[in-house]
Formats: sequence, structure tokens, C-alpha cells
Amino acid sequence: MDMQEYLRNRRQFPHDALEKYAGQHVAWSPDGTRIIASAEDVLRLVEAITALGFDSAEVVIEPIPYPDEIVLGAGLDS
Repeated sequence: MDMQEYLRNRRQFPHDALEKYAGQHVAWSPDGTRIIASAEDVLRLVEAITALGFDSAEVVIEPIPYPDEIVLGAGLDS
């Protein structure tokens, strides 16, 4: 996995496209261009990732907050 490529592509993903995943965890493709699976429960997400033929160690799992939720800490736009 090329982390620089992932970060570059992840930054370009439209924020409004994430709204349907609010309150869930998502798994990003290794290149950061698309969401390959989502679930409210991380264990179910890992099962879905595996069922799709991906290694969960090779994808990025990220929680997607609700639009009005405040998230503290560093973000991708830093």
C-alpha cells in the first residue's frame, strides 16, 4: 500500500459522498479512491472486507462522524 497515494486520493473524495456512511465505519480501497465496505460494527466490517478478498491489514478503516458531530484531533485536511 502506497500511503502517499492513499492520502492524495482520500483528500479528493467528496465530503458529501460520505454523508450516507454517517455513524458507520468504512474501509477504503488501498489506493484511497473508493469505499469498499461499510458497517456500524468494526468486526462485521472486517468480515465484509475479507469476504471481498481484501486483507484487512491492507485497507484503511475509518469511522465516519455524523455531520453535526465534533471530532477532536488531527484530520486529513491538516
